[in-house]
Amino acid sequence: MNSIICLLSFGNPLEGAVSSITDSMSEFFDNLIQKILKDMYDGMYVSCEKSFNGIFTTLNDMMGKSANILRTSPQNYNSAAFSIVKNMSDNAFLPIAATFATVVFCWELVHLVQESNNMQTITPQKIILPLMKLCICLTACSKAFEIIMAFFELGGKATASISGNIPTFGGEIEFSGLVPTTLASYSFQDVMTLIGYLLLINAVKISLIAAAVLIYARCIMWFMEIYVTASAAAIPYSTWINKEWSQMGMNYTRKMLALAFQGPFMLLLFAMYGNIVSTAFSEGGDFTSRLFMILGSAIVLTMLLFKTGTISESIFAAH
Repeated sequence: MNSIICLLSFGNPLEGAVSSITDSMSEFFDNLIQKILKDMYDGMYVSCEKSFNGIFTTLNDMMGKSANILRTSPQNYNSAAFSIVKNMSDNAFLPIAATFATVVFCWELVHLVQESNNMQTITPQKIILPLMKLCICLTACSKAFEIIMAFFELGGKATASISGNIPTFGGEIEFSGLVPTTLASYSFQDVMTLIGYLLLINAVKISLIAAAVLIYARCIMWFMEIYVTASAAAIPYSTWINKEWSQMGMNYTRKMLALAFQGPFMLLLFAMYGNIVSTAFSEGGDFTSRLFMILGSAIVLTMLLFKTGTISESIFAAH
């Protein structure tokens, strides 16, 4: 009876031992789960970090190549292609322009006869004026290709003033500064969050690679357009001899000025995008929203690059 009273007074030793073992097992399994989750978190973190650190590599390479293309003059971009275009202009389009100028000159003489009452009121000045216009027109035709190249030299001066302001995208951005390396405690949700980040980073990386390729292709297309359009410069300039036909030559001149200044506009977009990327990561915020801002800005940049022609033509009133 006394022993029962003692057990009731001091508790059951077996129950305390069981409770202690249960707490120890619970702590052991908690530590084991935390260890497993930490290893999974660290593994996914390394994968995310490697993917994120290379997210701007292709974009920076293509941007650098595109910027170098935009800084290059048509003469230096591809000497072989430039030589072909120059020969085409001199040997194919210049004779056509001379023929066209002759036809327009004859058109001018017909109008001169009609306006002078069948040559009854014609004066030497009226004959000399069309001849002077013909000489000036033929001179402009013979130098048309050089005149167009001078436009691109003007655009090159504007490009040179912008080229030094293009930053390297993501150069100072590190994944460790955006997502914590270690946590006070780990959960399965933290691991799944990193898996989502990894998928999102790879999707953004693929999208940026596609955008970089399109940007580079746009710059190549710009130079091809320069070569093709400049090769026939003599033909529009052959219309300057006539007031009605001269609109063709004037519109062509405005068109080539607009084309020459597309390069500075494209470089300006590069500089703006670099500043947007830097601002997106410096202002703070959710990591996912930052990535979507980068992706959205890259899409807008690519779309605007293909609209620089329209923007430039609206400035120079070309159509």
